[in-house]
Amino acid sequence: MTEDAPPKRPDTLAMLDLAQTAAAYVVARVDRTQWDLPTPCTEWSVIDIINKLTASTTMFTSFGLREQPDPGLDLINPNHVVGEDPLGAYEREAAACRAAWRQPAALEGMATSTIGEAKARAVLNARIFDTTILTTDIAAACGLAHGIDDELAAYVLRIAKALVPAVRSASPERYQDPVELGSETPVVDQMIAATGRDPHWQPRVVSGGFGN
Repeated sequence: MTEDAPPKRPDTLAMLDLAQTAAAYVVARVDRTQWDLPTPCTEWSVIDIINKLTASTTMFTSFGLREQPDPGLDLINPNHVVGEDPLGAYEREAAACRAAWRQPAALEGMATSTIGEAKARAVLNARIFDTTILTTDIAAACGLAHGIDDELAAYVLRIAKALVPAVRSASPERYQDPVELGSETPVVDQMIAATGRDPHWQPRVVSGGFGN
C-alpha cells in the first residue's frame, strides 16, 4: 500500500509573482483623482500606500541581494517616490525585486529584514504578505477589483497567522486585533481580517466628499 505523498510546498517565487502582478493590476487602474482618497490604513492616502508599496519593494530588493537598503527609504511616512507615473515606478522596482530573489541561493541562509536577520524565505514571505495586503487597501479605497486569487490569499493567510501576532506583540500600534468572521468566509476576507482590517471596509462619506 502506497502512502500518500506529502503536500507539495508552495513555490515562494511563484507567490511573489502573483502578488506583484495583482499589485500592478490595481495600481494601473488608479486614477490621478483618487490619489488622496482615504484607505483602510487611516494614516495613509491611496498615493501614500502606492509610495510605500514601491519604496518597500526597493528595500526588499536590497535584502534579496544582501545589500544595505537606502537609508532614505521611509516606510512609516512614505516619501513621494513614484512621481507622476506610479505604475511605471512600481513595475520597475517589482522587476528588480523579482530578479534579486531569483539569484542563485537568494532563498538560502539568512537575510536582513525590516526587523532584523531572519531566514531568507521568511523575509521574502514578508514581502509577499505586505504587497498583497497593500494591494487590497488600494483596491478597497478606489472601489477596484483586487485581482487576488484564492491560492495567493491562502498562502498569505498562513503568513499572516504567524507574522501578525508576532509584530502585534512587539508593536501593538502596527495591527489591530483580528476581525472575527464566520467559518464560511472567503479566504481573501479571512486574509484581510487577520491583519485587523475590516474586509468590508468602505470610505466614510461626509458632507462634501470623503472623510477619514
